Amino acid sequence: MRLLRPPAVGSALLSCALLTGPALGQDTRDGAWPDGPPASLPDLRPDRTGFPRPAPLLIDNGLPSIVLTGYWPPTNEMLRPWSTDPNQNPGGWIGANWEGRGYNVYAFFPEFPGGTGVNPKGDGDFEVDYQDTSADWWDLLPVMRPIALTTTSRANTSIGWELEGGNRFYANSTWTNDYLSPFDPTAGEPSDPAGTERFSTLPIPEIIAAISASDAVVDPFSTTIDNGRFLSSYIGYHGNWWKDLHDDPNEPDRCYAGGHIHVGRDTLVAEATHAMEITLREVITRTDRQRFDKDGDGTIDGDDAASLLTCLLGPDVSIAGLCSPQDTDQDVDADLRDVVWLQRRAR
Repeated sequence: MRLLRPPAVGSALLSCALLTGPALGQDTRDGAWPDGPPASLPDLRPDRTGFPRPAPLLIDNGLPSIVLTGYWPPTNEMLRPWSTDPNQNPGGWIGANWEGRGYNVYAFFPEFPGGTGVNPKGDGDFEVDYQDTSADWWDLLPVMRPIALTTTSRANTSIGWELEGGNRFYANSTWTNDYLSPFDPTAGEPSDPAGTERFSTLPIPEIIAAISASDAVVDPFSTTIDNGRFLSSYIGYHGNWWKDLHDDPNEPDRCYAGGHIHVGRDTLVAEATHAMEITLREVITRTDRQRFDKDGDGTIDGDDAASLLTCLLGPDVSIAGLCSPQDTDQDVDADLRDVVWLQRRAR
């Protein structure tokens, strides 16, 4: 059974070592409210776009979902083609069976009418606000049941594509204040013990190599852990947290990858979108191998199909057990269609 919300206290402290030094992600306020909103500003939360948030527009084509989230520009703008909301993406959703790779890709992000100087919090999904981010996260993710996810936000680099190695949870009062009271996470939001660290499972070296070899005008690099205490690290932690909560190999909607990317504030939207496409391809390649490389040799080939032989006798009552990993097309039956599914993904 899926765990839809985290427990009040989290898992044991995790450890990991990755590549470089401290994060350069945004850890300070933006816009017109450096010390918080004016005292006369009404509490906008009950009137915000999508409160309560509307159900996402989902396609029923049997394919698993990948979820992308953004915050400040350029991250919300770069993700716009993957939004199913016609108000946010009048150009039309490109995420259905994206590039024919077997996954539906959905994006969620806030809007900033008047610019971040007027409204640095944003309106809509995942406003730059602790309470809004947490509420949207734990409402949306159980509906989406993503097989992989990537959270993004703006960095203080120029054109950085900063893949965070991990994120840390802090005591509620020690996060950087957001823009609307209550300024910090409160007891009402699910939390982990202060100091808990959770780490990215994105294919970081592969993403860096692929972007470096491309013509995308971004600077890809990684960090050991994001030391920021603002909303970027908060939602980045949630992405790693979700992956950890849903990492059981026997879970039908197992999440295979999660992590956070900081995007340089001067990055052109077209270049950021291009880098996101490259990132998605690497995430899907890694996810495919984890799902379909049954013999663990690093490739998806006919040998992997052989592992289906014991599961090809019709509707499988043990689909939640022995044959669940062999149900590659997720139709709750391991059958010849799964062999075809594997063949199409052979590398």
